[in-house]
Formats: sequence, structure tokens, C-alpha cells
Amino acid sequence: MPLTPSLPVNGPSPLRLGRRSALAALAAAPLLGLGALSYRVLASGAHASSAKGFMSFDHQLGWVKGIQFGGYLMAKALGYLAEEGLDVNFIAGGPGTDYRTLVASGRALVSESNVAGMIDGALRGQPLVAFAAVMQRDPGAIMSPADRPIRSVHDMVGKTLGVPGSVRAQLLPLIRRAGIDPDSIRLVPVGSDPSLLASGQVDGYYSWSTTAVPALRKIGFEPHWLHVSDLGVPGYGQVLITRRDTLARHHEALVRYTRALIRGWAWVVDHPAEAAERIVRDFAPPGTNLVEQQAQAEMMRDYIVTGDAATHGLLWIDPAVFERAVAMGREAGSVPADAQIDITRLVTQDIVTAAHAPR
Repeated sequence: MPLTPSLPVNGPSPLRLGRRSALAALAAAPLLGLGALSYRVLASGAHASSAKGFMSFDHQLGWVKGIQFGGYLMAKALGYLAEEGLDVNFIAGGPGTDYRTLVASGRALVSESNVAGMIDGALRGQPLVAFAAVMQRDPGAIMSPADRPIRSVHDMVGKTLGVPGSVRAQLLPLIRRAGIDPDSIRLVPVGSDPSLLASGQVDGYYSWSTTAVPALRKIGFEPHWLHVSDLGVPGYGQVLITRRDTLARHHEALVRYTRALIRGWAWVVDHPAEAAERIVRDFAPPGTNLVEQQAQAEMMRDYIVTGDAATHGLLWIDPAVFERAVAMGREAGSVPADAQIDITRLVTQDIVTAAHAPR
């Protein structure tokens, strides 16, 4: 999903500026995959071989290295990737890269998106396919002050909410279904500035709960969060994506990759505090706050092991979630009525099914 500019509701006071600095780490979580400025160039679907004969490729992360990518990084640190014959370069992200284009053009083999992003990619003709999902419950939520919580669509009436364009498209049909005039809720475009919420410039702000809650609490702001999935918006968090021709050419390598990531995420779920400590020590940028990373790790567990993952296994993905999202997009008008979206080309269960099968 593209960055949209923050709305300058009022001129910032010194307090607001201080909070902006403290909240800088929240920038990318709800934007899901704005990647890095450097990468190795690969031909479409191509890979390289390392000195050990391993398949070597790039995974473009959606933000700087931290616990939100803990399963990937621990799969590398614990040797799970090496056991599968893989040498993966995890490229840190930032606020200036179109991660989907990096994968679509073959310059990175794998990255992350979300359900809405995959639908947008399909409408733009990007040859992408989703093959696994880390968070079985979308952590995207409307954050609000705990003493003035937004608990439902009806609580949004008369309020100003800062939401990206794609989230606005998801909320509009829900607002109409509730019999509410959309004009009674002010939905303003925002980028990566949750200090708008902490400073009171908006009444609600869309972000990932797993990253926003620990960061807001760190500065003494207690948030309430309403998951958009609780309002009926289908989705996942951290959907793994690749090109369709890469899926065909390197099917077995992607199975091995997913198998290693399942083990990595299982380790993080079982050892959240230790995982955060190792990632801060070995991977994260200098100055990364360990306590905040540990709080994120604790929150993420409930999103990773819930839903289908509890019965089918970690990183499970269900095409029905994408089907429901397309239907909601048509209702909202973000997916044109005449647009042809083939779900079988947008998402596959083949990789994660094979990754969970006995060797």
C-alpha cells in the first residue's frame, strides 16, 4: 500500500514534536512492506549459488530488522535455512521502496504484503502470488485513547480517523452497512505519523497493534485498539509473496524455505523474550529498545498461533480469505465490477501444505 502524506491538522507544539521522535519506530508496520533502498539484482525468477552450493536469494523485508521478522531471522541464526540448503539475504526495509515491484520485477525473490496489497497488485497486473501468512489474524487496528475508546463503527461517528487509503476503502462498506452516513465520520489520509493520535490531532489512528501498542505505552499513552478484522474485514499479517513464474521454477526451494520459516516462527513463539534479545543483539539497528521488542514478541504470539494455524499449522493460508476481501472490495468500489481477479492465481496453498507434510 502506498504512503500517503500525513494531514497537518494543527501546527505541532514542542510536546507533539517530542512524541513524533519517540514514535518514529511505528512508521512501517501498518504499511506492510515498504522496503529497502538496496538489493541484489536478479533476473526474473533467478537465483544464485553460494560457495557452499546453497541456493542464494534475497528476501526484501518490509521494515528494519526487528522482532516483527523474528521467525525469518531466527531461522537463519539457528541454522534452519542452512539445513534446507538455502542462503537467504534478508534486506532491511525503509519508507522509500515499492516492495511489490521489487518482487514483480525479479529483483527480490520474496517479500511480504497483505490481502489488500495483493488485490491491488492483481488490478495493476503484477504477476504475484501469496504462498504463506505469518499472522493468522491481521494486527491492523484502529487505535484510540483508552479513556475515549472506539469500540465499534458507531463509535466513529463525529470523529476524525487517520487511515491509509486502502483501509478507508475497507471501512466504507462497513459504515454503510451499519446505516451510518459516511460523511458523519471524517476519514483523513495519513502516512507514518502516529503522534497525530498521541497529540490528539485525530481521534483514531490505523496501525499494527503489535508494534503500536508497545511504542505508545512506552511514552505513557495507553491505547485501545479495535481490530478491523473484528469489524468484518478479512485479512492476514505478513503474507509471503513471490512471482508466479518463480513459484513454478523453484517450487521445491519455496517449500524448503517455508519449512525453515515455520521452524523459525515456532521457536519465536516458544521463546519470545530470548528471540527479541538475540535479534536486538545480532540483527536490529543500534539503539533498538529491547523491552519494546520483547513486548512486541509477546503480543505477536496470539496473532501467529490463532485461527487455521491452530489446526493446520503455522503460516497457513486460505484462499477463501482473499475471496471475501475481493467481494468486499467490489462492494466498496475499490475493485471495479468488471475486474477479473482469479483467486487461483493470486494465492496458493501448495507451498505451505507441502512444507507441513512429512519429509
